[in-house]
Amino acid sequence: MAELSKPAATPPPSDPRAVRIRLAPASRLAEEPAIRVSPAAEPLRMGNPATGHGPLGGVAVPRPAQKAPSNTGEPAPDHHPLVDDAPTDAALHAAGGTRFVLVEAGVRTAVILEPGTAAEGGITRREVLVDGFRFEVDAESERIAALRERATRGRAASGHGGPLEVKAIIPGKVVSISVKPGDAVTAGQQLLVVEAMKMQNELRAPRDGTISRVGVAQGANIDVGDLLVVIS
Repeated sequence: MAELSKPAATPPPSDPRAVRIRLAPASRLAEEPAIRVSPAAEPLRMGNPATGHGPLGGVAVPRPAQKAPSNTGEPAPDHHPLVDDAPTDAALHAAGGTRFVLVEAGVRTAVILEPGTAAEGGITRREVLVDGFRFEVDAESERIAALRERATRGRAASGHGGPLEVKAIIPGKVVSISVKPGDAVTAGQQLLVVEAMKMQNELRAPRDGTISRVGVAQGANIDVGDLLVVIS
């Protein structure tokens, strides 16, 4: 729910058009890695990563570019997305409703993308049928996924002392605030409650300390990266 880190220089933002996709726990074997899908020349149609708008949630799969005639009379090639920063020979063509056709290396595969449902942490979970085989797939903004990883690293380092910033990693609304500057807190104590994707999420202190700053007010709308609380 929050990013925990010591104050540091702000890193360059990740490509806001990228989306991270992996098989959901019910479908994957062991720790199969996620893949990162981002556009090459053709921009993706963006959706709100918190609501999961778009075919795969958060970031929509690009439609193939319209082929334009060339001087030779041959159509120009389609723009294809990047997968883990590598160009691919794959494109997803809409076929009406939830039906798509995946074309890769000349092979056409029938794909059905069922409506997505919200999962914990701003992830959109979607049932996908590929040539009749059923999978569950999780999709989320690459930016949010990267911030979550930084939050995990921050929690691991939270015992080293010094000011600890707590930042939001998903958009939402501050429902209530339980602390004020000067309050002593213990690990696990509730700091505030944030409503995101129609769910109320309690944010708790990752360690003992004193609240040196509260960066938001009750009722405020927050976005990814906003400072919520500083613990010293």
